[in-house]
Amino acid sequence: MNRFYSIVLLSLITTSCNETTRPEGIPVGAKYDKARNVYYLDEPNRQRLYYESGKLYSDCPVDEAKQFHGFCRTYARSEDRTASEGQYEHGAKVGDWVWYFPDGKIYVKQKFGTRPRRPDSIWLGEEGNEEGPYLRYYSDGTLELRGFYKDGQKSELWQKFFKDGELEYSGYYAQGKKVRTWFYYFPNRTKEAVEVFDNDGKFLSRSIYSPGGKKICEVDSKGASCG
Repeated sequence: MNRFYSIVLLSLITTSCNETTRPEGIPVGAKYDKARNVYYLDEPNRQRLYYESGKLYSDCPVDEAKQFHGFCRTYARSEDRTASEGQYEHGAKVGDWVWYFPDGKIYVKQKFGTRPRRPDSIWLGEEGNEEGPYLRYYSDGTLELRGFYKDGQKSELWQKFFKDGELEYSGYYAQGKKVRTWFYYFPNRTKEAVEVFDNDGKFLSRSIYSPGGKKICEVDSKGASCG
């Protein structure tokens, strides 16, 4: 068999394989992105992403630079439910965003500002323009974590709660750093630890307690004393 016919045959086999393995529900014009393991379909002023299973992953408007711009919604992988929704402005989240559990209950509510995103945010797993209240919930709807962002960094009072509503820890942030005194508690409500920082976020001391309330360790910049 000469080279020309070999190439033609290989092309037909490859095309046939791609067609037979293409998930049901993927539009004909969609292309596969191996890095993200999704299919994407670019349309005028819009981009849709699909899971490898063929289910819709996201449906978002885009600007001239193909950045998300407008109201965007993502969907759960295994359920026909919304996973998150909110507004984009030229590739950056803005305004109110909500993330959901698979059963539709709210998981996270967060606000984003219009300031430029912090350059280091990508390495920290953050957006870099968070602004305002942050609320995270347990799957039963009770509050798990409450905090605040300013200029893309954790700020003011942050509190985490056990499922029964009792306080797990509480403390203040300033420009993304822990400041002042932080308190941590065991599930039995007794004190677990106390951390102290100065107003610039420098660590000063940590006191650690047993569930029975006895101090078992004291740590400062010079070292630790335990026992």
